[in-house]
Amino acid sequence: MRREQKQVFLLHLGSRQSIGPDDLRVIWATACESGDVHVSRRVQQSSVDGTRPCYGLWVRRTFNRVAAEERLRAMLDARGYLFTLTPMPI
Repeated sequence: MRREQKQVFLLHLGSRQSIGPDDLRVIWATACESGDVHVSRRVQQSSVDGTRPCYGLWVRRTFNRVAAEERLRAMLDARGYLFTLTPMPI
């Protein structure tokens, strides 16, 4: 990950759902209309589900955050994901 990139969203998928890093990166790059993106994954403890992955969505360049969020939500919905997308302060 490049130092200039900033995390702009935190993605939690529904219980028992996951996504591979390559698939998530393609979705995120498409949503941002840029190949200059990064995704990260970490495991969080959940009182309900035990451990659960959460995904960081990173971008380096200036982008249209509202349009990218709309496209990202539409693509995740179309693939049947249940999710929470949390904007990070930038």
